[in-house]
Amino acid sequence: FDAMLVGLTATPRKEIDRNTYKLFALQNDVPTDVYDIDDAVKDGFLVPPRAVSVPLKFQRQGIRYDDLSEEEKDEWDALEWSEEGDKIPDRVEAQAVNKWLFNEDTVDKVLEHLMTRGQKVDGGDMLGKTIVFAKNQDHAEFIEQRFNANYPHLKGAFARIITFKTEYAQSLIDDFSAVAKRPQIAISVDMLDTGIDVPEVVNLVFFKMVRSKTKFWQMIGRGTRLRPDLFGPGKHKEFFYIFDYCQNLEFFSQNPNTSDGASNESLSKKLFTGRVELVGELDKRLVGDTKEESQVILRVDTAEHLREEVAGMNVNNFLVRPKRKYVEKYSEEEAWQKLGLEEQSELAQELAGLPSEVTDPDLEAKLFDLLILRLQLALLRSEHTFSSLRKRVEEIAGLLEEMDSIPMVREQMALIQEIQTDDFWQDVT
Repeated sequence: FDAMLVGLTATPRKEIDRNTYKLFALQNDVPTDVYDIDDAVKDGFLVPPRAVSVPLKFQRQGIRYDDLSEEEKDEWDALEWSEEGDKIPDRVEAQAVNKWLFNEDTVDKVLEHLMTRGQKVDGGDMLGKTIVFAKNQDHAEFIEQRFNANYPHLKGAFARIITFKTEYAQSLIDDFSAVAKRPQIAISVDMLDTGIDVPEVVNLVFFKMVRSKTKFWQMIGRGTRLRPDLFGPGKHKEFFYIFDYCQNLEFFSQNPNTSDGASNESLSKKLFTGRVELVGELDKRLVGDTKEESQVILRVDTAEHLREEVAGMNVNNFLVRPKRKYVEKYSEEEAWQKLGLEEQSELAQELAGLPSEVTDPDLEAKLFDLLILRLQLALLRSEHTFSSLRKRVEEIAGLLEEMDSIPMVREQMALIQEIQTDDFWQDVT
């Protein structure tokens, strides 16, 4: 080497044929310098992991890595565990592992847990970039198959296999690395375990046993990258989730902070609930012979929007299936003729937030929709929040007025200016 300094980012190895210490004439276990993940997190260069409490437990037979002697650990690491199972010691019971990994119900439960508890982006409506570490190619294909069965409207785009057998794998990796492109879920066998640098990754799913400590820490590294403004202006990535279904953390005696996973209401759920409340409030006023036409039209349009959203909920999806009777009930027009308190409660508690094939990908538009919904409800209920909500709408109109060079904005300039006057709000409907 003619370099003055050589930096190695991976964990040094001390195997017989690939010994990093021996290569540089160093004593085993005495590296020239060490900078571990805890130091990097403390210094603000990386984000820490959080382990999500996993409801599934596969009872693995065997011993903990930390219970081995140093010599046994060396031998264990040197095995280069084969993904096909031909070198795995009997103590792991590979047959039992395979049966569990390829069980349809198990894979559905893992995907359900990930889709409900994983970190979300786009106002909580979309799962953030996620890597699923699968056991082998067949396992990866099985996971993709089960995802597509549960989310047919996302088939072929949202969750993709990225392995050495994937055609145009680099193109897929490039798409996965782009914020605005799909896939959101990369199902990998070895290919994304090391070397890949996608700061947007916020969920790592260990759906296989990892028995090399070096490889384990390299896999953890896929989620540690900083990513400013990932969840909106000033809302940075602060941690990433580890979903460990094969007790790898336990095996390596790692105890990161634990969490139940993401539980905040999504933007779509807030919109659904808000629209249900709006229909309920309008029903209180649309009684008798005198009915305001604008309120009648608004009520019909909002109810139909909700009905279509419910009708788009696929009853074969693992999240929707338990709510099938409510989906079938509110997919029919008769159910929307009048919404009493019981119906509103059913819609809000049983159906709000479930995945639907009727989606709106425009985050900014949905945020504005929610603002207007709250404004409408505040007007109907004579709530004091009306004035603050009105002010936010006026601020948006003021910012739009400065963009008169954009044709689609210029076309609405008369309305944009009118919204900023007191006369517009005097008898607003």
